[in-house]
Amino acid sequence: MTTPLKELLAKVPTLNDPSQPFRYEVKGDSIVAKWDIVSAKSLYPTAFESIDKKFQVTIDLDERKGTWKPKEKSSESGSRVDSDGTISFGGSVGGFSGKSSSKGASFEFGGISKKKGEDATLAPLVYSWDTAKIKKPLFDFLEANGWKRKKGLFG
Repeated sequence: MTTPLKELLAKVPTLNDPSQPFRYEVKGDSIVAKWDIVSAKSLYPTAFESIDKKFQVTIDLDERKGTWKPKEKSSESGSRVDSDGTISFGGSVGGFSGKSSSKGASFEFGGISKKKGEDATLAPLVYSWDTAKIKKPLFDFLEANGWKRKKGLFG
């Protein structure tokens, strides 16, 4: 049996785990999972760099049919100022609706780094991500409450 929408949305905060770097919240009749993967600034002997990487999944729910459909959004931006005054900016935003998976890692060393919410350190700037970590608990939650994933063009 499908859990009624209002009751389902009231259960969403139970998905939040303080030991995980992401959060789940309700926006209207949708569920939004957000992960601020990294937000850091690094000072090197000849440059200053910043990076910001985020991932989000929005679940659109169709109460009448008892189905859900995910929409993914990822963004990454960065900037660099070299000691000679050269400034560069970069970034990307991507979106996807359907089945996907993304994982990766980054390791940078040689400078002083500061992640958002942490003290500056000489330790390497290290971060990793695996989108299954944020999506699996959410998708399992929906299935356990009787909601079915909406079938796409190719099933």
